[in-house]
Amino acid sequence: MKQERSERTRRNLIRAASTVFDQAGYEGATLSVISERAQVTKGALFFHFAAKSDLARAVQAEACVTSGAALVELTRRETPAFEIATAMAHTLVGLLETDLVVRAGARLTQEIRTPDDPSLHCHLNWLGALHGTLRRASRDGSLLPEVDVRTAAALMLSMITGTTALPRVPTSTPPPLHPPRAPHSHSHPHPHSPRETGDQWLTRMLHLTRPALSSLPAR
Repeated sequence: MKQERSERTRRNLIRAASTVFDQAGYEGATLSVISERAQVTKGALFFHFAAKSDLARAVQAEACVTSGAALVELTRRETPAFEIATAMAHTLVGLLETDLVVRAGARLTQEIRTPDDPSLHCHLNWLGALHGTLRRASRDGSLLPEVDVRTAAALMLSMITGTTALPRVPTSTPPPLHPPRAPHSHSHPHPHSPRETGDQWLTRMLHLTRPALSSLPAR
């Protein structure tokens, strides 16, 4: 019973830390805010994590476990490997948008010095999975023979991580070609227009790059 309670507290701390790291970044996050968010005492926090860096590592490890498990599941598909690689890209973008721990873990990878260890470094984990899958695609013919596997994997990873930095413009209209209105303006154009998701951006980028990587028809 005590062990279950301890594990529940640890998971709660990791989730609370993910929220704070995602919102404030590593430097802006404090243990006081994290413990308050988790609704535990500082003593309980220090029982599980001696320092903020230990908590950050736990978030990164959890992010790698969650995203890694999703990628492994995709490798079991009986489809051309290039299709598996594109499914991996869509899955990772989806996790970055919906899974708080994965998003925080990926952000921490960029903000703090992380060992070149796929169990902690999300981007290395993802790059390795993409590289392995695209190598399979090279063998099964779903990747064009002239395509360098390493470069293709890096390109796909860049598209995945790049979606998090893209602005979310309304889907019903293209981005404006003129400067934005002055700050004092109270006009709110397209208040009900849905915002583009990372997956929509990724779909656009894959549509452009796919002919250079694979002869498979787009689905």
